[in-house]
Amino acid sequence: MASRRSVCALLTNTLRLSTRQSAQETQPLRQLVTRRSLSSLPTAHFMVRLRQPKRHFTTTLVARKQDDSTSTSNSNSGSASAASPSKLYTFEEIKSITSKPDPNRILIDVREPHELKQTGKIPGSRNLPVQSAADAFFLPAEEFEERFGFEKPDANNKEVIFYCKAGVRSRAAAQLAQRAGWGGKIAEFPGSWIEWEKNGGEIEKLN
Repeated sequence: MASRRSVCALLTNTLRLSTRQSAQETQPLRQLVTRRSLSSLPTAHFMVRLRQPKRHFTTTLVARKQDDSTSTSNSNSGSASAASPSKLYTFEEIKSITSKPDPNRILIDVREPHELKQTGKIPGSRNLPVQSAADAFFLPAEEFEERFGFEKPDANNKEVIFYCKAGVRSRAAAQLAQRAGWGGKIAEFPGSWIEWEKNGGEIEKLN
């Protein structure tokens, strides 16, 4: 069983994906500052800095040719040990699933309860808040059902489809489910609530 520290680390690293876009927006400013800084350097110093990478670049190419077979082997072994990617569902597929409920498939909303009260949820979905209850994936089946009101999917062959607001937390939930060894199939609806609402999907309101 994974430790609480490893669970928190996995969740934190995955949620950081949502901040990459804002970081990219500051890149042109950093490049501008870099160009101005270089233009203020003395010419002799600037030319020395340009020549140094050539020597390192040539050495690196030689090393890669020698270790080509080793790197290929390591790459293959790494991909073999990596977790299988989740199946991704589109809006139309989720719409079809909700119109024809299947007992062997469960849709899980991983947003926080107050978000569901504000917006509603996809009909028939269950709630498992991944941010405030990340440890739920590693709970015993009885405790899980007592806390969340539905059977823990890891002990059966059900397909579990995660969604959230924009697809970031659902990705984290899928990784946690795989890490916890859930026995069924793991899938995601990456468009999540934003796409569902935008396309006029049916909404189940909560009291």
